[in-house]
Amino acid sequence: MEINDQNLEALANYLRKTLSPNGDERAEAEKTLKQIERNENYSSLLLTLCERSTIPDEIRRASVITFKNFVKRNWPSLDASSSTTNSISIRDRNHIKEHIIDLMTRSPEHIQQQLSDAITVIGKCDFPDQWPTLLDTMVRQFQQPSTGNSFQSINGVLKTAHSLFERYRYEQKSDELWLEIKLVLEKFAPAFTELFKSLVAYYPQKITDTIEMKNIFDSLYVCIKIFYDLNAQELPEHFEDNLTLYMTHFMTLLSFDHPNLHSDKHDPGILDRVKTEICRAVALYADNYSDEFKPFAPQFALAIWSLLTRLNLSPSFDDLVGTAMRFLSTLAARSHHCSMFEGGDILKIVCEQVILPNLFLRESDIEEFEDNPEEYIRKDIEKSDSATRRRAACDFLQALCIFFESQVIALYSQYIETMQKEYLQNPSLNWSKKDACIFLVLSLASKGETQKLGITKTSSFISIPVYYANSVLPELQNPDVNSLPLIKADCLKFLIYVRNQLDRDSLVKSLPECTRYLSSNNVVVQTYAAHALERLLLVRHPADQKHTAITKNDLIPYAQSMYDKLFQILTSDKSYENEYVMRAVMRLSSSLHEGVLPYLSQLMDKLVLILRRSSRNPNKPNFNHYLFETITVLIRTSVTQNVGVLNQFEQILFPVFTPIFTEDIAEFVPYVLQILGFLIESHPTGSTPLPEAYRILFQSILTPAFWDRSGNIPALSRLLQAYIEKGGENIVLEKLTIVLGIFQRLVSQSKVHDHEGFAILNSLVVHLPRIHLENYLKDIFVVIFTRLTKAKTQKLIKCIIIFFCYFVVKYGAQELITQVDNIQANMFQMVIDRLFLPELSKIDENDKKLCAIGVTHLLCDPIPMISGVYFVQLWLPLLQSLLQLFESSNELQTMSYAEKKKQAQEEAEDELLVGLDDTPDYTPAFSCLAFAKKPHIDIFSTSIPDARCHLAKCLQTLTASHPNQFLNLMKTGLSTEHLSHIQKYCSLANVTLI
Repeated sequence: MEINDQNLEALANYLRKTLSPNGDERAEAEKTLKQIERNENYSSLLLTLCERSTIPDEIRRASVITFKNFVKRNWPSLDASSSTTNSISIRDRNHIKEHIIDLMTRSPEHIQQQLSDAITVIGKCDFPDQWPTLLDTMVRQFQQPSTGNSFQSINGVLKTAHSLFERYRYEQKSDELWLEIKLVLEKFAPAFTELFKSLVAYYPQKITDTIEMKNIFDSLYVCIKIFYDLNAQELPEHFEDNLTLYMTHFMTLLSFDHPNLHSDKHDPGILDRVKTEICRAVALYADNYSDEFKPFAPQFALAIWSLLTRLNLSPSFDDLVGTAMRFLSTLAARSHHCSMFEGGDILKIVCEQVILPNLFLRESDIEEFEDNPEEYIRKDIEKSDSATRRRAACDFLQALCIFFESQVIALYSQYIETMQKEYLQNPSLNWSKKDACIFLVLSLASKGETQKLGITKTSSFISIPVYYANSVLPELQNPDVNSLPLIKADCLKFLIYVRNQLDRDSLVKSLPECTRYLSSNNVVVQTYAAHALERLLLVRHPADQKHTAITKNDLIPYAQSMYDKLFQILTSDKSYENEYVMRAVMRLSSSLHEGVLPYLSQLMDKLVLILRRSSRNPNKPNFNHYLFETITVLIRTSVTQNVGVLNQFEQILFPVFTPIFTEDIAEFVPYVLQILGFLIESHPTGSTPLPEAYRILFQSILTPAFWDRSGNIPALSRLLQAYIEKGGENIVLEKLTIVLGIFQRLVSQSKVHDHEGFAILNSLVVHLPRIHLENYLKDIFVVIFTRLTKAKTQKLIKCIIIFFCYFVVKYGAQELITQVDNIQANMFQMVIDRLFLPELSKIDENDKKLCAIGVTHLLCDPIPMISGVYFVQLWLPLLQSLLQLFESSNELQTMSYAEKKKQAQEEAEDELLVGLDDTPDYTPAFSCLAFAKKPHIDIFSTSIPDARCHLAKCLQTLTASHPNQFLNLMKTGLSTEHLSHIQKYCSLANVTLI
């Protein structure tokens, strides 16, 4: 495509059609552009249209956006592995890079921004190696404003530079990165500093020209961002040499004011944004380069806290106030800077004039509490308020307490006492002072906290139990649950945070209060009451950390009321998918243990209704997760007491589960599959066949479409294993080839899910008679070794070792050697040398006993290992690996099934806390139901209680049948330490090696 008027007109016509309201015309134009975009000069034609001022503005805008998107899609790095390397020819690439910077600086702002974005994309791919002229071209634009060069062009270059350099703030240090930064510093930094000097010298001359002042400060704003970019990794020599220059001008800018550079709206004005970036930059220096910054620290501290005292509560100053206080927090928390807060009334001034005013709620917070409760909760209790004034003030306060705790608490105690009295005199008028008191006490008292446990360590100067008993509990005991809702929410939040600092009696006394507030008309109060209730049920008993402080007997008197009120919220219009409420239902059901059974029928009816409603629009991932967890808790508790209730659950759940499958509700399918697997596993083994509904379902889960979705695979694998265990010969055998095909697909095609394929295979080996797999064994081994050859991973090796050990204990060690050597002669030696010997000790704890028993039989059973081809090279090294496995294991003795199940359930609850509480937006494709977690089953629980004793007994049989041979081999080939281990195992088994 030549660059001529005819082609430009044709291209402009296609671009015009892409703006057409006619969908067909628009689609046809977009299709045509897609077809011609690979032609030479396509990108140059687009840039030419952007450049020409005679072209209508909407076409120029469409052209530049099309160009930017074209670059985003097609500009690859010159990487040999990239399949799209030639999508833009080298000639076009070079032409773009030669002209785009100049074009950007000459373009109107709306076009400039799009070109700047395109330059950023190109720069990230090509800079510095493939675009060595970029910095030189940019630097040429840095002329003094007084020469008439447009601020628009300067700002375009600066914004582009920032977009390229911003990654230096967070990218991991490396030699390659530092070489790039070094190049930037050499070529860019000197001109950048000269530009900065010229800008700060120029703006005093234009004080009366508001438009010009805004342009200058726009440039200064980006300059300070770039200053941060270039200093983020290490302190460069250039900036260290010019540190006084920058810090002097930063100080001047902090004290500068201009009425027309502030905003009259909620957004910050350009001067406020400049000061915010200065605070951020000097905080970087105070934190990372404290020695170099130390001479400047006092004057910046004074300037910034003086600035804070002059700012009002307008939202336009929020970012500046927060960033400024974070700078002061950095100083206060460092021993070599904190002394500046000593002496005279400095500490008092900072606490009174800087921190205290920012601890009070503002009108916008109160409006959010009333009108947008979800956002208020997210900021307040989920701690997403890191950018707020209040959080910054709290952080500053806690930083001051590191070195001045007693003074700070003494100072604020007076305020707390005064505000508390004022509140009690007129609660309806002074409620905001009570709110500030509670926030202050929490901030001052907390010396350490976690999302899971709340406050874990408190100040020795504040008694949390006393404050709770005197100032919080009485408020919660107010009979009017709807009065002063924000204060009630504060008190409930206080209880949530300090729960682990209260004694059992206080916790139990709080239960009925939390229950009452579930009836509040305010969504935040309802939510906090549910959250408090759920958190209280997790507090561990101080004398016995394995049990909770609140028992089922404490809960039973309130259980009906709790359930009624929780479900009343869940069926209301304004809070029907409240994750905190559903989690409270889940936790209450779990904490009641068998005490939940009287409520079982009503609970299941309500949960099924909620499930039907949520399945129509499943847009709350956490709520959905807790809903399914609650159903699982009820099944688990009921089946533990009476396995006969399984049929009732199946009759209730199958009608609601079926539409989830038929309508393919992707968010719910993995949960339903897990619960179905849990139900099947709960059926007694070897009694009556599984209900017919499971046979029908089995046909569905084998369809490839189910396995195409990655999020389904863990749950499908678990369900398939349950079928094999409980209905192997009745259901699975009819579709055995399909099941084996699933194993092959997972192992051959998925590094992510190959372990699920092995889990299915292991289940087949354990639960099906050998005769049914006989004809498939060779193909199974071929699949395994083919994958091992093509894509070996650590996880795959572990899976193979575990499978081989299952195979040995079920089919015999001789059969394993035969199958492996049938693939290739003497291949078994490679299996031991390359898999077992280096990797056996790395097997996960749950699988060590199985592997120990499997390897024991490899050592003591097959003729090739005892007296055949593999004896000389493999027997002793394999025994040494087995001994290493034993000594690396914490526990190779058995637990009973009941003990294993109890342990798994306890671990499940802990995992639920960690997995979801710390990540409130946890929305993976697959989320494991903690209460349905499958316990690890020890297939030797009764036959082989201790794998070490089993080895000793097998060695006794082996040495007795081969006198002197193996005993002498061990004595001469094993270390003294290994021999002592064997002797220890023999003593445990009460045997003697002959």
